[in-house]
Amino acid sequence: MLSSGRRALLYAGVAIAVGVLALVGALWVGGGGPPPPIKGLPTPDPLTVWGVPLARLALDLCSVATVGTLVAGAILAPRDAPEASACVRAAGGWALGWAVCALLTYLLTLANILSLPASQVAGDFTLLNFGTTLPQTQAMLVVTCTATVVVLGSSRVQDGRRPRWAGALLAAAAFGLLPPAYVGHAASAGDHDVAVSALMTHLLTAAVWVGGLAAVLVHFRRSDRLAGVVARFSTLALCCFVAVTVSGVAGAWVRLDSVPQLWTTRYGTLVLAKVTALVALGVIGWIHRRRTIAGIAERPTRGTFVRLATGEIVVMAAAMGLAVGLSRSAPPTTGSHDDLLGYNLAPYSVGHLITEVRPNPLVLLALALPVIGYLAGLRRLARAGVPWPVSRTIAWFAGVAVLAVVLAGGVSAYARAMPSAHALQYTVLNVIGPLLLAFGAPLTLTARAITPGSQYGDVASVILNSPLARRLTHPMTLVAIYVLPVLVLYGTGWLAWSVTNQAVHLLTQGLFFGTGLLCCWVLAGVDPLPRPIARGDRTRVLAAVVAAQVLAGLLLLYGPVLAGDWFAQVTPRGAPGVAAGQWLAGLIYLALPVAALALLAVRPTRSRKSTGTGSVPRLPVRRLVSVQPQPQGQRDGGAGR
Repeated sequence: MLSSGRRALLYAGVAIAVGVLALVGALWVGGGGPPPPIKGLPTPDPLTVWGVPLARLALDLCSVATVGTLVAGAILAPRDAPEASACVRAAGGWALGWAVCALLTYLLTLANILSLPASQVAGDFTLLNFGTTLPQTQAMLVVTCTATVVVLGSSRVQDGRRPRWAGALLAAAAFGLLPPAYVGHAASAGDHDVAVSALMTHLLTAAVWVGGLAAVLVHFRRSDRLAGVVARFSTLALCCFVAVTVSGVAGAWVRLDSVPQLWTTRYGTLVLAKVTALVALGVIGWIHRRRTIAGIAERPTRGTFVRLATGEIVVMAAAMGLAVGLSRSAPPTTGSHDDLLGYNLAPYSVGHLITEVRPNPLVLLALALPVIGYLAGLRRLARAGVPWPVSRTIAWFAGVAVLAVVLAGGVSAYARAMPSAHALQYTVLNVIGPLLLAFGAPLTLTARAITPGSQYGDVASVILNSPLARRLTHPMTLVAIYVLPVLVLYGTGWLAWSVTNQAVHLLTQGLFFGTGLLCCWVLAGVDPLPRPIARGDRTRVLAAVVAAQVLAGLLLLYGPVLAGDWFAQVTPRGAPGVAAGQWLAGLIYLALPVAALALLAVRPTRSRKSTGTGSVPRLPVRRLVSVQPQPQGQRDGGAGR
């Protein structure tokens, strides 16, 4: 009988073999194999042609293992568990393989583009340096640098506890998955930004799902903490399954002209094969949730879970092989789109501004998570008979709704083509949406719905007791964090860079929303805070935030035309001219956010000296937590009054 170590190696070998077979089959079906030689033209050797997809499969396996192992160490495992540090250390080994595979993919991709043998390219520094000018090989260099950062960060891990920088390593590894999304077929799809966002969402969530399950099997199958880790992973895996499904549908939607192309084209056949694998994974996940997770502490059930999860890994490996083969296969059509925007934009009208839809999968996922989380919290409070102010619920979902309008509706479609739509989107992201979310009191809801003994831990206290949270909520830090992005966006060339590049546009949106949410959380004073904020400090922070919005409005009204060359080329028919559009943008900045922030100035507060404290009041949830007295200044403040 095989030992557990040899059995694990055997299962790993079977999974890799299945992935390679799926890749070869996908290349054969999709036409991504070696092209027929053309007489008189150079042709890459078979080693190069077959080496590119195989190296890419190895790169994907290592990247998924890196991200998944960091998820297990930074999120699934308790901080003081020895498996947490072991996972972070193991991620360093996978990241080293990831970096090596990225360099190998760089070499083979360059040789394939130049139609030269890889050995010849490897021996010529001029040819190797030429790769730094090509998008496909540039992406591999970014991946190599990112993986190297993870290697260096994980090398400092000591036994015993999870390092404090594990979350940063996970964020870096997740970022390393994204560069290849900008150089594949998604970059030339008929709806560029939707295709790229769908692929990014697909890559991120699949890596968390596949890599997380593999890490649980490798590092926790014999651990006493397996039951708790699997319970956490089950929730995460369900979210990933939904995200992978939605992003996969969106990706196929922008690459196929009609449904019949699913069975009439080779590309569609591969898509159906991936759908079959996804359905199989969904069935296995349903069996997990129905039969194995509840009794996983018992030895027979634990063995069943390990065997079932191993089979799931094999199916996932096949899906990854199909994905690499699909990326090497040309879709039946790339569609037609505006070469600058990356998508077609309808003539401007108020009706189109309201009815236009941009179903960005990354945005939909980001909006779905707070909705699901808040509903889960409300459900737990309702089951425990704990009241929750309706006004807070309305504020939270109103915040999500306005964010959905400007991120997935007509405002999002026109934001990169019209200064006024851009200003409307950013004021909602920076002020209106965050302010409504802050009045929803999410931290208080979390503290009341999640008990310290739950599988998720005491999330609220972890946030409030974090040294980083205390530093970020210092009044001077708040002012700097909020004002600097506004000044950089409109006082430098950042605006032109943002509207011309979809990736920078997404990053800028995230930055404005994050800084706005932090400031509005402190200014609203509904949730408890990591540090007390005196009324005078709060007033000064509010004044600085209002001044930043006024300054941005004045710059747009009376300053030079910003990103004028870009807007002149992409402004849709029926829209105001660039100068008039910027004037409207200035009025939006002076009216919309300033009016919303002015309400905070006249809003009464219950505490004369300060707002906020580092303690989170809890109410009994299923009688697991006793009622604790709540300070008068924190009882149902803000939107709950």
